[in-house]
Amino acid sequence: MFVKFMLIISLTAIWFYAKENQNINKIRFIKKISSKNPPYLKPVIDPILKVKITRITDYKRFQNSYPKHRYAKNQPFNCDSSLIKLQTKWLLDGNTYKIIKIFPKSIHFTTSIWSHKNPDILYIFRDDGKILQYNVKTDRLKEIFFLKNYDRVTLGPNEGNMDLNDKYVALACKRDKDLVVEVLDLKSKKAVSKKTFKNRWGENYHPLGFDWVSISPSGEYIVILWNKKVKNRFESGNVEVFKRDFSKKRVLYNYGNHGDICFNDKGEEMYVQFAGKSSINGYFLKDNQSFSIFKNKEFEIGSGRFISCRNYKRKGWCYVSSEKNRLIAAISLDGNKKVEYFTNHNGSQANYKKAVMAVPNPTGEKVLFSSDWGDKNQKVVYEYIAEKIK
Repeated sequence: MFVKFMLIISLTAIWFYAKENQNINKIRFIKKISSKNPPYLKPVIDPILKVKITRITDYKRFQNSYPKHRYAKNQPFNCDSSLIKLQTKWLLDGNTYKIIKIFPKSIHFTTSIWSHKNPDILYIFRDDGKILQYNVKTDRLKEIFFLKNYDRVTLGPNEGNMDLNDKYVALACKRDKDLVVEVLDLKSKKAVSKKTFKNRWGENYHPLGFDWVSISPSGEYIVILWNKKVKNRFESGNVEVFKRDFSKKRVLYNYGNHGDICFNDKGEEMYVQFAGKSSINGYFLKDNQSFSIFKNKEFEIGSGRFISCRNYKRKGWCYVSSEKNRLIAAISLDGNKKVEYFTNHNGSQANYKKAVMAVPNPTGEKVLFSSDWGDKNQKVVYEYIAEKIK
């Protein structure tokens, strides 16, 4: 039996159909009515969904700029959600969202990952191969590893992560035209394995033959999304998984898309991505089994849809931002089609800078996202947080 709800809030008015007991097989958005952009740090409450929306950036207060979080797969919250980083430049309070300070200039806009264990520690990955550890409270910055003799060293680029024990990391390294993937043990400060893939990087600073490389949350697997050349351009190719020592290569899927790596609620590691025109699929890293997590025409293919599994303290869920219906939702990975609706991001996604890239905090109770709130100015984009009211 379907029950019809009408949500009327100060942000949007949305009609949707949902099954009882939250086993939602179909979400159909009929109408969206935009309203004014919420004022900076003045939350708007939705009394029906029990969600609070707060705009946490402002052009003038952020030195006449529009700072953004890095990507849907890069966690902006520290491990206890007390702090938020934007562009490895701005540090915000994770509860009031007020600006605390600006990071040292030497690490601005670098790739950074919060420690999964220590709320004060950021790991900085520089393109020259230096890995730094930065204490946000003391401002102490120290070098912990230097990977030499490469033209460029990247975490991903952009889409890589460390394992959840802050121990292993897989770095994509450029040497001439080759891709060399190096796996490091950051605790023992040793290189543990590496593999060279001939002519997979290309001549340019940005890679052509692959999209990203990452270690899995357990540190046991390496996942690579390859690109393939079709006529005179590159497009997504296979998603492949290796053991940490690069043995036992397997193909998870023959066409990569936006996705992330995570644990399900049983402790099994999965790669979750959009597959086909409107599906979200899960692929087990241990044995290549796969299944459809969710299928809905509202997730039809487009550059504005993203998946994030940065909710590592809430295993078994992925967080989705879509382009077609401006939806942000959490979807269960157990195949039972459970959906938690967070909000409508109200963004135009007119260009990549305006992409929503929703990412949950570690516990999955908050979602940070970007939006221009319907502003057609090509430069305008703000950061928002949607959070469940307890």
